[in-house]
Amino acid sequence: MIAEMIPYAVAAIIVVAMLLEIRTGRIPNWLTLLPFVLFAVLLVMSEDRTPLYWQIGLALGVFLFGLVMFAIGGSGAGAVKLMTGVALFVPVSKAGYAALVFILVFFVSSFIFVQLRKAFGSEDSSWHLMAKQVLPLSFSIGMAGLAGMFLI
Repeated sequence: MIAEMIPYAVAAIIVVAMLLEIRTGRIPNWLTLLPFVLFAVLLVMSEDRTPLYWQIGLALGVFLFGLVMFAIGGSGAGAVKLMTGVALFVPVSKAGYAALVFILVFFVSSFIFVQLRKAFGSEDSSWHLMAKQVLPLSFSIGMAGLAGMFLI
């Protein structure tokens, strides 16, 4: 019973991470650690661990991609950790579709966020998204993760 609820807990973590990054521009370390802890619980509770081992391999590949993105300045460390933690919960069979959702959401949301900032943003805003010229990568990560876990 607890194992079936873990993806919903991860979904809540994703939503909180998206909101926090939009609001503050940061994703706290404790929040990015929670998917790893929940995956460890799932790993211990699962009878058939083979699919989970494949997901660990997928997450490792996502982490390496994230490290390259971080090294060239394309993402923050919090986004890399969140992306890796979310990848643990996207089945390998849905990973390609989740990557397509990520790309699509990134480009569409980037356009929308820029237009929102132009219309309503100011340097005095208490919302990081409205005060700075940034794009919250956690939004694309979160939407792709939610789609990979529940929709695709």
